[in-house]
Amino acid sequence: MLLALALYASAGFLEFPPGETIGAMSAVAVGPGDAIYVLHRGPRPLAAFDRNGRFLRSWGEGLFELAHGLRVDREGNVWTTDNKNNLIRQFSPEGKLLRTLDAGLKAPDDLVFASTGEILVADAGHARIVKLSPNGTVLAAWGQKGTGPGEFAAAHGLAIDARDRIYVADRGNQRVQVFSLDGRRLAEWSGFGNPFGLLVAGGQLLVSDGDAHRISQLSLETGKLEAQWGGPETLKLPHLMAIDSRGVLYVAEVDGKRVQRFRR
Repeated sequence: MLLALALYASAGFLEFPPGETIGAMSAVAVGPGDAIYVLHRGPRPLAAFDRNGRFLRSWGEGLFELAHGLRVDREGNVWTTDNKNNLIRQFSPEGKLLRTLDAGLKAPDDLVFASTGEILVADAGHARIVKLSPNGTVLAAWGQKGTGPGEFAAAHGLAIDARDRIYVADRGNQRVQVFSLDGRRLAEWSGFGNPFGLLVAGGQLLVSDGDAHRISQLSLETGKLEAQWGGPETLKLPHLMAIDSRGVLYVAEVDGKRVQRFRR
């Protein structure tokens, strides 16, 4: 298969101050004003940076058992998933804990926000997707363990587009499954590797593959593989990703314990 050239080139890494102890880097998210947040498995697992990558603060000591997913809502609040505590937490942009949601989840890995304000959660331990109301009430759920249509080996990473189509990284089944907001299965895409994290970027779905240490670029409409790049010399277990208003791509690397920036 002849693929297009990759659109991204490395532009360095987010820099933490010398006093910060960094663990495995799980996730990165971008909020209003291109504020950058990262989540890692060190003693102070949450950190904030300004849009130019200047470190601002860190917090979260003693809260997490296994930090995993990280997103920022339209108001700038920071949301996290804790894979071992089975919890979702909401923080203010300054790091104040606002809410802790216990929605009967097991090993939640990721979450995204629909245009309706509803929250979609990759409930990996139950091999399903859970839809929550904005206040955390369970509205619906779909999926189960398996390899068939609408089933998951592990519902790991999520992405959502402007039409509220939900993309699920079915890690282990080596595919992405696409659903409507009401849980209807719309498509299944495969042939690019094992998906860990997903990100909608313009007309593409970016897929991180932690096994192969690479990023795949798929057409958002057809799922066709358009480009693939990376490797162990470039990426060290790429996980969850984010992109800012300038098109700068941020990739959290678990084994690298770093967030790498890429530019077009």
